[in-house]
Amino acid sequence: MHLTVAYQEPTGYKYVETSDDLKQAAAALPCFKALHWPDYATDIVEDTINGKPVVIQLWKGWCQQFLSSPNFPGGVGAEVGIYERVTGKGFPAERPDWCPQALWVFLQQKSKLANGDFWWPVAEQNEVEWEFINPVNNTVAFRAGPQKTYWRNKWMDNESYAQYERDQGKKWSWLPAWFPLNTQTPKLAVNYILSYKINGKSYPRW
Repeated sequence: MHLTVAYQEPTGYKYVETSDDLKQAAAALPCFKALHWPDYATDIVEDTINGKPVVIQLWKGWCQQFLSSPNFPGGVGAEVGIYERVTGKGFPAERPDWCPQALWVFLQQKSKLANGDFWWPVAEQNEVEWEFINPVNNTVAFRAGPQKTYWRNKWMDNESYAQYERDQGKKWSWLPAWFPLNTQTPKLAVNYILSYKINGKSYPRW
């Protein structure tokens, strides 16, 4: 099973997204508020879509590739997922075939912090899109275009992000590039701004 889809845009920057296969496979696992780590933050938004209560979970920042494996998604970017709570359904007891043992142990440990509050991918496909905004110069770093899905994600790979930082130039031209904060990108990837829409509805920026 291919877990990712990698491609290069006309800008020259390279990106990766999760494959449809991974999205289908990952639907067997729940999400929860504790699923985050340093420089990769999460937040949730409670809403109703097509009459159904949902949990919109957001992530942004630098998502390290699991075990530094190119088979797993990662880089600098964001995710918007649409989920629902299912009464009485908890974290699964058995590891899915596609999930490495080390990742399974990590998820199990994290799940203990959820206090039983899990949510699961909605069956319906909704149109999700977002922009990843550089807060230093208030420009769009990149976009994830409209897609019918429950989980819209996209990451710029690490090499391309380093090039993006160089391409943005210096904040103060009279200071050397190595001078602290003399950059047109935020110090931490988590400080980028996520602007997203679901079915054409705009939500507050995060």
